[in-house]
Amino acid sequence: MFWGNSSNSGKTCTLQEKIFRLKASTQPSNSCRSLFKQLEILCVSCQDIRSLMNFIITNQEIFQTILSTHNINTRNKHHLHSPNGNLSCLRKSTFYAGMKIFNSLPPNVTILRNDTAKFKVGFRKYLHTHFFYSVDEFCMCEDDL
Repeated sequence: MFWGNSSNSGKTCTLQEKIFRLKASTQPSNSCRSLFKQLEILCVSCQDIRSLMNFIITNQEIFQTILSTHNINTRNKHHLHSPNGNLSCLRKSTFYAGMKIFNSLPPNVTILRNDTAKFKVGFRKYLHTHFFYSVDEFCMCEDDL
């Protein structure tokens, strides 16, 4: 959970693909995305995203929602409130990355947040359906299940 936001996480994904290509006997030019999906194997980035979400869901009491910071009924009222700050150590922190990922989830997954078991199943299904290579790719996805 703590190393996923590091500068070496991209190198770890590349290494994982190389190892997988050797084991699966595929060409180096072929993408592993479809093979990972077919075999339901999560890449390192997806595992990092999943561990961050497990942390957020099991520790919900330490995070504030937007609705708890003000009483205005907005469509994002159930998103997690991100603290204001321009420090890079805050922006690169595990808490901030977890909130960013949670706020990027589709509504049909976030409504399951109060039932941990259902949330984990729904989130795992979402990850296996879309299969992301990075947190940025995850945050840009706009597809619902």
